[in-house]
Amino acid sequence: MRTTLLLIAVASVLVSACSTTPQARSTYLLRSSSHVGTGELAKVGDAYLGTVQVASYIDQPGLVLEVAPGMIHTAKQHHWAEPLRVSLREFLNVEISAANEEALATIPSGGAAADRIDVRISQLHGDAQGHAVLVASWSLSSAKQRDEYQFAETVALDGVGYDALVTAEKQLLVQLSKAIAHELK
Repeated sequence: MRTTLLLIAVASVLVSACSTTPQARSTYLLRSSSHVGTGELAKVGDAYLGTVQVASYIDQPGLVLEVAPGMIHTAKQHHWAEPLRVSLREFLNVEISAANEEALATIPSGGAAADRIDVRISQLHGDAQGHAVLVASWSLSSAKQRDEYQFAETVALDGVGYDALVTAEKQLLVQLSKAIAHELK
């Protein structure tokens, strides 16, 4: 009798587990919304994007939420389509170029006037208060000098869920790009 009841209980659990709908997986592309045209670039400056470093806790597929100070949760069903170290480089390149109204060079020009832009993303995540957080530093280096800058901003999510988080993170990255472009002028 006990064996029969145990088998019925196990079968019930298995049937109910199979009947639940699995949560849909969402994959997000980090792409600039700035217009990129086709053809020869009209204006290419001396500045170029050097290294783009990303903190290891965010350089993985899942989107990250800070659920309490110093405690994070990595999403299992909401992922970046490609590694952030790759997509952030392209995003920043397009956005800095758009804000500067001059394309960044793809390789150093070899001239002493070339500015190298190095960026470090220390934090890029959502927080428990419904904000996106971006903390970054960057440097502008030339043959004669090196200047260091910091960027730390938050923006409230315009809605709930990971879609709103991705939108807010892109907004912060555009602000960072504009701050970098401002220093290039």
